[in-house]
Amino acid sequence: MGERALHSAAVTIRFEVLGPLRVRRDGRDVELGKSQLRVLLGALLVAGGRPVTVTELIDVTWGDAPPETALNGIQRNVNFLRRLLEPGLAPRDPGHWLVHSGNGYRIAVTEENLDLLRFRELTRQGADAERFTQALRLWQGPVLADLDARIRELPVVVGLDREYQEAARRLADLALEAGAADRVLPVVRQAADRHPMDEALQARVMSLLAAAGRQGEALDVYRRATERLADELGVRPGSELRDVHRKLLSQDAEEPAPPRPAQLPPDLAVFAGREAELADVLAVRPTGTSPVVISAIGGMAGIGKTTLAVHWAHRVAARFPDGQLYLNLRGFDPSGRTMEPGDALVRMLGALGVPESRIPAGRGAKAALFRSSIWGRRMLVVLDNVRDEQHVRDLLPASPGCLVIVTSRNSLAGLIAAEGATAVTLDVLDGEEACAFLARRLGARRVDAEPEAVAAIVACCGGLPLALAVVAARAALRPRQSLLDIANELRSSRGLDAFVSPDPSVSARAVFSWSYTELSPAAARLFRTLAIHPGPDVTAPAAASLAGIGLDEAVTALAELTTGNLLGETTPGRFQFHDLLRAYAGELLDPGAAGEARQRMLDHYLHSAGHAKLAMLPDAVPVPLGPPAAGVIPERAAGPDEALAWLRAELWVLIEAVGVAGAHGYDQYVWKLTWSTSRMSVPVETEAHLLTMSLAAAERLGDDTVIARMLHGLSIATYRVNRLDEAMRYSLRSLELAERHDNGPAQIRLLVTLGQIHERGERFDLLTEYAARALAIALPSGEPALESLARASLGWGYANTGAYEQAFEQGRLMMELAEKLDSRRDRGTAFQIIGLCHLRLGEHHTAIACFRESLDLVHDIDEELGEWAVVWTLLGDAYLASGDPDAARWSWREAVTIAEELDPWMTDRIRAKLNSLP
Repeated sequence: MGERALHSAAVTIRFEVLGPLRVRRDGRDVELGKSQLRVLLGALLVAGGRPVTVTELIDVTWGDAPPETALNGIQRNVNFLRRLLEPGLAPRDPGHWLVHSGNGYRIAVTEENLDLLRFRELTRQGADAERFTQALRLWQGPVLADLDARIRELPVVVGLDREYQEAARRLADLALEAGAADRVLPVVRQAADRHPMDEALQARVMSLLAAAGRQGEALDVYRRATERLADELGVRPGSELRDVHRKLLSQDAEEPAPPRPAQLPPDLAVFAGREAELADVLAVRPTGTSPVVISAIGGMAGIGKTTLAVHWAHRVAARFPDGQLYLNLRGFDPSGRTMEPGDALVRMLGALGVPESRIPAGRGAKAALFRSSIWGRRMLVVLDNVRDEQHVRDLLPASPGCLVIVTSRNSLAGLIAAEGATAVTLDVLDGEEACAFLARRLGARRVDAEPEAVAAIVACCGGLPLALAVVAARAALRPRQSLLDIANELRSSRGLDAFVSPDPSVSARAVFSWSYTELSPAAARLFRTLAIHPGPDVTAPAAASLAGIGLDEAVTALAELTTGNLLGETTPGRFQFHDLLRAYAGELLDPGAAGEARQRMLDHYLHSAGHAKLAMLPDAVPVPLGPPAAGVIPERAAGPDEALAWLRAELWVLIEAVGVAGAHGYDQYVWKLTWSTSRMSVPVETEAHLLTMSLAAAERLGDDTVIARMLHGLSIATYRVNRLDEAMRYSLRSLELAERHDNGPAQIRLLVTLGQIHERGERFDLLTEYAARALAIALPSGEPALESLARASLGWGYANTGAYEQAFEQGRLMMELAEKLDSRRDRGTAFQIIGLCHLRLGEHHTAIACFRESLDLVHDIDEELGEWAVVWTLLGDAYLASGDPDAARWSWREAVTIAEELDPWMTDRIRAKLNSLP
């Protein structure tokens, strides 16, 4: 079934958000209690069944200063709500009404359970005044009227008020057409009273009153609206209010009103997605003293800037009673014929009713006349495809109450800084939005019938609306062809060949070229060279090495590429290509230059990662590094913390670099880069894949030492997924090679691994036996780190076989070695062994103290390493044994968070513990 509705024969739950938050179960009000629960539930409900991320829930609950325990607080509040509203349903029941969705939660509501969805359903059912009246009567006040202002200022909540206003205006229009003003006047007037600055709604109230024979009241509405606009915004009424007023006074013979241009292009009938961005922009309103400029409906070519701008403009056009102006300034036109500001001003002045004979010659004079002509008017201006700030500055009105929407591939940071513009930058569509995009063009039935093919199409298009539109057009012209066939064509197509159209404006290659040709030579060279980088993102130092240029030059070129939206800055200092732009850059790159850039890139990451790995883990066995290629400047971390941060930030880049090295025959780089990722938070399947590639590379090189290291790594990876026989084979083969070459350190590590494998099979006697053999090799070596490793394994074996005195002794000796080594990590391991002994002896509170001490020692060093999931698990065991199941649950959840991608077998064991709790 997956989900179930919020009602059954046993329980009925209904929610109200169109006014104060209210919850009823079986017809009775539910008292939610503390404000955090009310805010959490309110945020989920106004989403109307769509997912809300945990980050968004934290923001709305605590604002800019969330506590460190915010994530746990959200989880606790979710569980409390579940118990409060459906006490008979287990929290892990997959049919629960409040469900996990991606990285957040959502409520599986319908119009039967939530007044908001009932309102939307009624207003979607057609031009029926009765249905609109029913919908408006559902509103009992502002959305979530009784909650904190923070949640009522959310864009989605503000957007709901807009829906209310639009429904009220639509109802008034229907009633005026049907001659039913009296019947709808109360609900429309109530909406107008709640939104007194909505001139279109006030005008409709006046028309309804006049149609009902109440001209005096209609004139009073106009008087009060005029006073409000003057007092609060410093403007006079717009033309719509004035027109209604003029009719009421029978002054139709007055001087004709100035023209009301309506230049917006048609709205896209199949518009889909962009719900979050649309909610944000719909909340933007002009202030009383200045226009509002939206500069960055910005983003890369083909991202859908114009589509969103036009759709937004149509949604808010009613707020601007004096009309709409639209200009395509052709800032990136392939012909190079950009519309100059002077020509644009001539067109705008003409639309405002200024005769051509009165338009002056100079650009400055034209701009001054434009500002004078638009003064006092409430207008919407859309300036599309702007080249830069200077291209648009003379076209900005100064009249209060205007809204200017600007789109550009460049960031227009100058408008943001100087004119106070608000930035809205578009990213690619996510999977759900992209599927909705295709469904609107191809029909839901066709899209729903082939979900796997649709997912493949979305992946090939990378969520880029332009690419999706090209593919959708192709599919629409072939209604009998399966979407799977189209997906296969996309997979087999070369580069951008699948996204070509006879119309250059919708051909990906052509559209990208318009931005590329505007680049400086340095930025164009870096753009081409970055095609070699495997992603997912790149830093300035890596880009400098890749291109063989200085860091300052790379920073300048990256800034130009980002400004032109040919790269995105995903996080500060990290830059990312869209896959289709990467393909375009690759088409431009010379093969010889590509080979040199690839060598520099691999050297940059190998030398940078090798240094970071040894800075973080000085006891790691190093790999030999030759000199880097000319032009490469490796990064050097200042200390262990910086090294760990660098490795975490670059982890997935290093993983992708292994694949590049393997594909181009750089066998030495394959295994050395794989080494740099070991003991990091790599999903076990990914780690096994890297090690398999590295083992093959080592065998091609014929290097027994490397073969042994890769076999050891594979034994650990297969151990983590509980393929113990396979892990044993890899370990024994690696041990044989280590013994053949008399490699004592490798033998010690492999014997410890063999003990761990037997431990997972609950053969603790063999664990102890292998650990003793490891210690016998370590003691003569005089290496305290190797001795500590062997003693840790031996102490663990003793603790699990009930030889607690011997285990305590190994823990004590490890403490001495840790002091000698100045190793917090080894001290933490010693506390684990000692804590396990206390736990088995029934000394639960002492065990808890030991495990917490262990976590404190290692938390800021290796908090993501899978082995520390063991400590969290043991801490949960100790809490449960001490009679504190809530603390046990919390500890085991922490353990699952660490283990779930690294050790599936351990994850299943921990989840079983969680499921066993009441």
